[in-house]
Amino acid sequence: MNLGVRVHRTSLALGLVSLTLALFSLACISEASELNKAGVSLEGRNSLEESIVKFDEAIRLDPRLAFAYYNRGQAYFRLGQFEAAKQDYDQAVNLDPGSILFYTKRGDAYLAMGQPEQAVQEHNQAISRDPQFGLAYYNRGGAYVALGRRDEAIQDYNHAVILDRRIRITTNIGARCKLYDDLYPKDVAYQDCRGFSSHASRIAEAFGERGFEKFERGEYRQAISDYDEAIRLDPDSGLYNGRGLAYQGIGKFDLAFQDFQKAAGDTEFAPAHYNRGKLLYELGKYRFAAKEYSRAILKDPLYADAYTGRAMAYTFLEKDTLAKLDIDRAVELGVERVELEGMIQELEKQR
Repeated sequence: MNLGVRVHRTSLALGLVSLTLALFSLACISEASELNKAGVSLEGRNSLEESIVKFDEAIRLDPRLAFAYYNRGQAYFRLGQFEAAKQDYDQAVNLDPGSILFYTKRGDAYLAMGQPEQAVQEHNQAISRDPQFGLAYYNRGGAYVALGRRDEAIQDYNHAVILDRRIRITTNIGARCKLYDDLYPKDVAYQDCRGFSSHASRIAEAFGERGFEKFERGEYRQAISDYDEAIRLDPDSGLYNGRGLAYQGIGKFDLAFQDFQKAAGDTEFAPAHYNRGKLLYELGKYRFAAKEYSRAILKDPLYADAYTGRAMAYTFLEKDTLAKLDIDRAVELGVERVELEGMIQELEKQR
């Protein structure tokens, strides 16, 4: 056999080996994406330890899958393992330093570990990359509260309320009341609230505020107790919506749906349908989620988050044309296109 033939056969063999390795690598990446998706579904059902197992496997197969680290960090955070969460957020940031969400969540971990100064720095990183990211201002406000920097906290809270609709309508009982509650005396806080038509409604509002604060801290059962009292005094769509979110937090999805249904009875209360859609999405029921987001949009055609949620559901349903239309509409309503399209691209990898 001459030298030329041997060289040709060697090159061919090497080519086949390279192709085999490439195909194997693609298979690993695909399987990692599916495991990450399964982990997110388990986390949405509060099966946190089981979700971590899925994320571990996803990372083993694809160590560069930033969202697998991020999602595992989220599970650790909810379990109260803040140092482990922070380490995963570190990995996510290293792999994708352009993701503003990773910085904000790392800031939350620092605050939970009693390091508010470092938390402020992380939220600053997110804000410097996207000055329109309301959640970063909101969370930085919480860090400022921990530092006793009251004026800076209220400035961030006010800015967050302007930028992020979700912060404005989460409870429908006066977001600014809640934001001021820890910063100023009660009489000052209440001066900023409107709609207290009676003593009972004012007391109900106070219970609702406290319920929301407990919900924000992850104290879901205590939040439900406060919402129960608020609803007894003054049944309100926003209170049912808030209690539904708390039920969702402890995995009582049937009760959450019932409360969202009661909230949806108010023909003007689109957030109830939005939250039902979000719950269905987290449970992997994307077709039903899209229907709920559509109902929210029908009641509030300017509901940017509902268009965003429906675009995500359509992406998993492989209705890419409809998803693009919703992305365009969400952008028209103020959602950052680069961030939204990046999120959709990540979902496309997972489906």
